[in-house]
Order: sequence, then structure tokens, then C-alpha cells
Amino acid sequence: MSEHLPQPGTPKTLSFRRYRDGDAAPGPWQKEIFDADHSHKCPTYVLSSPPCQANCPSGEDIRGYLDIVRGVEKPPAGVSWQEYAFQRLTEANPFPAVMGRVCPAPCEKGCNRNEIDDHVGINAVEHFLGEYAIAQGLKFTPPAASTGKKVAVIGGGPAGLSCAYHLARRGHAVTIFDQHEALGGMMRYGIPGFRTPREVLDAEIQRILDLGVQARLNCRVGSDISIESLHSEFDAVFFGLGAQSGRPLPVPGADAPNCVNAIQFLRAFNDGRMRHVGKRVVVVGGGDTSIDVATVARRLGHISNGAQTSKPEQAILGRAAQDVAEISARQGAEVTLTSVFTLDKMQASRQEI
Repeated sequence: MSEHLPQPGTPKTLSFRRYRDGDAAPGPWQKEIFDADHSHKCPTYVLSSPPCQANCPSGEDIRGYLDIVRGVEKPPAGVSWQEYAFQRLTEANPFPAVMGRVCPAPCEKGCNRNEIDDHVGINAVEHFLGEYAIAQGLKFTPPAASTGKKVAVIGGGPAGLSCAYHLARRGHAVTIFDQHEALGGMMRYGIPGFRTPREVLDAEIQRILDLGVQARLNCRVGSDISIESLHSEFDAVFFGLGAQSGRPLPVPGADAPNCVNAIQFLRAFNDGRMRHVGKRVVVVGGGDTSIDVATVARRLGHISNGAQTSKPEQAILGRAAQDVAEISARQGAEVTLTSVFTLDKMQASRQEI
């Protein structure tokens, strides 16, 4: 082992910070420390929850599917590594293709590689696996034997669909009740289609429905069907109503007709009711939703001779729908994004800004 001992002049601190501290080449213990742990003892990071995984609100087994992608864990015979990694990923999250596009990726902020150079592209791997699954027509593992239990899920957004997915996989009969004409919730009616292509969203929702999940659309609980009837018909009821109202500005004048919250704005755009905006648009905020609003407003542009009834605020508030013929005369809109944060402190993801 003498040839493996530190040589004279070798820095005393041998750690992942070596290159940052100025050394230009790996030290003599590089192979023994990082590449040759074949003992029966597991490294600490294998026994503990990695920071990337602990940062994931969905509870994805990030280390697990990255090990499959890297080839550390081999798939069973007859299963590609892509399919095996997809199976591991979707044990927690049934929307890899959507989340690979819109998730702010808190996992990457917790990645240990940030201490060396930069984080692992976890979000990009998730995106790839989601796209691969759609292209190959991969399905979820068939549900377990029926338990005979029935569950009503109120709300067909990401929470309701995820709940239905996990319940169906455990053998429960699930029915989703949603007031809209299509499932997806804020993934469909909040996030613009150029960020979450509708064919991608539809494919991932259909994969959940293929587990036997039923959906009752255009059905508003409380008016079209009562809570009492759900409790009498089903063994359990899950409320996945989401945050659909938006937050108004807490300042005087925020109730002006042309001052709307981001959720109203994006819903009118995604519904197709709003096809152009005013000449000058001010967006207050610094998160991903604010960036979506600014991007949509810039894309839509404005028209200078529109009818009074086709003003953007009329469409947003549901009082009118803009004529599709008007968009041929639209011009670019001047969009200003204002935030209490500087660019480096804004909550929106870097690529969105």
C-alpha cells in the first residue's frame, strides 16, 4: 500500500473540493476512494436520503432511476434501461414528460454535484424518459387485484390524477369528478400549450385512464352532484381542488377592470377566449407564472382598432370572446415585467427568465 500513500507535497485535504482548491490532477487516492469500493460496506450516501431526493416534493426515487440510466443497476431480461428507469420514476410521479418541462427542479438545487462544478441534469433525464415512454407507447404496470373499494376524486388536475393513479394501482375503483370538459386542471388551463404540448399531456392522462380510472367531466360537485351522494356511493372521497383562484394585488386600485390576476389571464388564453391584449402590459411578479403571462402577452400582441366589447379584460372576465378574425391585424405588445427581486433572486427558473 506504500505506493498509494500521499506523496510529499500532496495537499492534506483530499476531498471533492480538490479541483476548486487549485490541484490540477487527481491525487494518488483517487481510485481507492472513488472508483474501487467493492467491499461489503455501503457508502454513507447509499444508506441516507440524498439531498436531491429529499428536495423533490413528488418523492421520486431520483437516485434509483439515475443509477439505472448510468448502468449501475441493470434492468431485468427483456426490458430496456429506458423502460426500467421509466418504471422506477413513475412509482411516484405519473407525469414525467410534463414535469420534465415545467418543474422548477428543486432536486437540482440540492444535488451534491453543485459542490464540485454543476448539478446533474435531473430534469432533462426526466423529460427524456417521459418522451421515450410516449414514443414507445409504454403503459403502467397493470393494477393489483380489485379490493372492492370505490373512491371518488374531486378535481381532475395534477393532484386528483396522481391520487387516482396511485389508488388504481392498488386495486381500488376510482372515479374522477371535474367541472371542465377535459382533465388536466392547471396543467391544461393554467400552463400555456407551448410549454406543455396538449398531445403530451393527453398521452400521460390517457395512461392513467387505461388503469381503469373513470372520469365524469362537466360535473361540478355541489351543484350537479352533492357531497352527500358521493359519501353514500363511495368508500372514500378525495378533494383535489387545487389553487385556481389566483391572488389579487393587495394595493389600492387592484380592482380596476383592466387589472386581473395571472390565473384569470392564462385561463382566458388557454380557453381560446382571449386572442390579443392591450398595447402596454405590466406584469407584477417574479415567478414562473409571471413569466408565462409575460410570454403569452408578448406572443399575442395587440390590435389598435378592436371593438369595445373585445377588450382583453372583457374576455378574461368571461363577458365576451374575441373574434379570431381580429388577430390578423395585431401588432407587438410592449410587456414590462416588474418584481421586488433582482434577476438573480427571482423565483422563476433561469431558463424561463
